[in-house]
Amino acid sequence: MSLLIRFLKIYYKTRWRGSFRLTDILAKRVESLQCVPIETDSGIVYGDLRISSSRGILAQPKSTSGEDIVMRNLVKSGDTVYDIGAHFGFYTLLLSKLVGENGKVYAFEPNPELLPSLKRTISSSKNIELIPVALSEENGSVKLFVPEDASMASLGDWTNGIAGNVHQVECEMRRLDDLTEEKKMPVPNFIKCDVEGAELSVFAGGIKMLDRVDAPILLFEINSGAAHAFDKTSESYFEFLRKLDKPQYIFFEVLPDRIEELKSSNVNYANILALPQIKQNLHREIVYKN
Repeated sequence: MSLLIRFLKIYYKTRWRGSFRLTDILAKRVESLQCVPIETDSGIVYGDLRISSSRGILAQPKSTSGEDIVMRNLVKSGDTVYDIGAHFGFYTLLLSKLVGENGKVYAFEPNPELLPSLKRTISSSKNIELIPVALSEENGSVKLFVPEDASMASLGDWTNGIAGNVHQVECEMRRLDDLTEEKKMPVPNFIKCDVEGAELSVFAGGIKMLDRVDAPILLFEINSGAAHAFDKTSESYFEFLRKLDKPQYIFFEVLPDRIEELKSSNVNYANILALPQIKQNLHREIVYKN
């Protein structure tokens, strides 16, 4: 890691006012800052420091949400996994290691501004296939709303200035059920879905895949503010999944140090683990170590 990048990593951790703005100015002028190798527990993630979310990874290259613990406990060697909203590949690399050489990770990322870094991140992983489309309940061309913090990019314009100025990019939108039938992708064992409010649209476009007794385990984000951009509430997610007759999903909230069975559908922000009934006892296998 170069001295400049080491300095910037320390600088971000101070959270001094203007630190990200200074980097934005530097990254636009220094080409090496547009493809920065960041060492994480799962491997090297390449970040573009013109994009603010990569600065966050540089400052904090470890997961603090508890999602990685869930993945490490529930994703097995040989599994097929969908990483929907792969971003720079932070969790894609972890999932790749967990499924091993006999497994497969399908990484979905529609933002063309992230693809150069993501492709570099996954270039040495033979078990990852990149699919550069947005998933929804319709097929077609669509605008992706991308704020300065690209981790909050969405098919809905929801950020209201909290993530910086928003611009739009064109991307392809596909239904998951159609993609799996056309590409003959196997039904996954595990789905991680973080698409800033569009999660329910993803599920609706993959209803055939989900309405099965052997349905995939779901790990997804609920952000009620983002959901409102799609005229949905947090309750809408649970209503949809509970109406699926075959999987009979049971829900848990993922916290940094534990998981808890969900007691209310009125959620403002949370990471949710949904287990089909035949796999409901798997939550006992999730062990958090201090």
